[in-house]
Amino acid sequence: MRKRRIIVNNDYYNIFQVNPPVTDQDIYDAVDKMVEPAAPGSQVDSLFLLVDEGLQPMIAPEVTRLYEHPDTDPCMNSLDTLKAAGKDPWEMVVQRAKEKGLEIFASVRMNDTHYKDHPFHYWMEQFYYDNLHNRVSLTSATGERRNSEFDYRKSAVREYYMDIIRRNADKYDVDGVEMDFTRNCIYFPEPNREECAPVMTEFVRQVREMLDEIGKKKGKRLLLAATTPYSLYRTRLEGVDIPAMARLGLLDILCLSSPWNVDFGRDIADTKLKVPGVQVYAGCDRNLPGWPARQVPMQTYRAMASSYLRQGADGTYLYNVMHWTMRLDNPPEELKLFGGGALTVHDANLMAELGTIRTLDRKDKLYLVSQHAETPDKPYGALPVTVPAEGEVTLRLFIGDDIAKAAAKDAIERIYVQAISSDCADYGNWTIKLNGVDLSRQYAFMPYATQPDDRYIFPEPYANEAPVPLAQVRRHAVAPVNVQTGINFITIKSYREAMTVTDVEVGIIYKK
Repeated sequence: MRKRRIIVNNDYYNIFQVNPPVTDQDIYDAVDKMVEPAAPGSQVDSLFLLVDEGLQPMIAPEVTRLYEHPDTDPCMNSLDTLKAAGKDPWEMVVQRAKEKGLEIFASVRMNDTHYKDHPFHYWMEQFYYDNLHNRVSLTSATGERRNSEFDYRKSAVREYYMDIIRRNADKYDVDGVEMDFTRNCIYFPEPNREECAPVMTEFVRQVREMLDEIGKKKGKRLLLAATTPYSLYRTRLEGVDIPAMARLGLLDILCLSSPWNVDFGRDIADTKLKVPGVQVYAGCDRNLPGWPARQVPMQTYRAMASSYLRQGADGTYLYNVMHWTMRLDNPPEELKLFGGGALTVHDANLMAELGTIRTLDRKDKLYLVSQHAETPDKPYGALPVTVPAEGEVTLRLFIGDDIAKAAAKDAIERIYVQAISSDCADYGNWTIKLNGVDLSRQYAFMPYATQPDDRYIFPEPYANEAPVPLAQVRRHAVAPVNVQTGINFITIKSYREAMTVTDVEVGIIYKK
């Protein structure tokens, strides 16, 4: 099985988020904007395209219009119009991908709760209302997302998702199926969800068996990918046992992503040991905490890809990066008002960089310590942290750049380590250590931290976060000799009062 450099997950419906009428080229752009000539040097090999399951029979369609919300996704009317004209936009994207040499997977979200907080929304199919008793929580009121997920212990639920997978794998000329467990991360009721893992494993075994049957008819083997939003440990606690599926030979590809907010702390080497025979791809969603106020900067996409590839990932996986395929020059007013970060523009050149260490070499990077809970198989540290009075806390950050090689070639302009405290504006109260070196005391050329002119190491013109008092932002320039390729230890030490640290970042700036 060949390796992929970049896998892009596209949520499909964003293709239609343009002022009507939607043209055929708008649909083809979902592919065209990721390949030559629109994206010179693109390393995108595979498109994981969300299946078109949004227009199943609705409950009382004439009533849905009475319940429309002002932020209802405007793309649905356009999609309706195209289908009424006899077009199959999903098939159009599949054929375009084949023409352009891209592999394509049918992406199935295994428990999506989008719009379950909008009663009678256009996306809510009859099946949901017929199966309210098959949710993980029977006390969850209609109109709430939380606990509105389906319970996979119920045969009706498993049959429903099996049918979605079967219809798409059979109908379209796809290369495989993605089981997307990032939406919505819950599959069984509390307590003891982990005890239900054999149910999900057996379901995946049946999916694998079904794909083998369909593939035999088509004269090819259909691949099966699983995408998880958490560490393998946390995923197992939710009742999804990825290592067991790998040992049983059910999976071809594992994609490590993130649920809604990004997480850069995946342990790739550990994961590969636990899923023998399975290719491992890693990446993230596009949202930093506080979305849509801040999304993943392009320098952080580079840092994330560099870190995972250096650890041994087979390639990079990008989830829901819709702004690379949308027609942002012509968005509808609803999207401008309610689309949030969907209108953020990222450098299209990233598609030519993120797939290999070679093309990431000597590109500016911004490494971020994630804001997440620490788990045994993802032990890179977590933010925010409380530093005790006269105490210290150590975090870990994996740097994928070959610092020693770049320094030997005099290619590095500057490396910065930055931390932000939410409650301490006194530089005399704390310091930062990098791999044991106290950055406040070590360097003659930079004897003390400088208060930066901006909260961001690199400009982030689309960020809309609440301002941070610059006295709470501490930035140190560091010598390349003190930065390691691989795991780096960043220690926050308090001299007096306890304090809270919300952000820790390492920016690497290369000479142009």
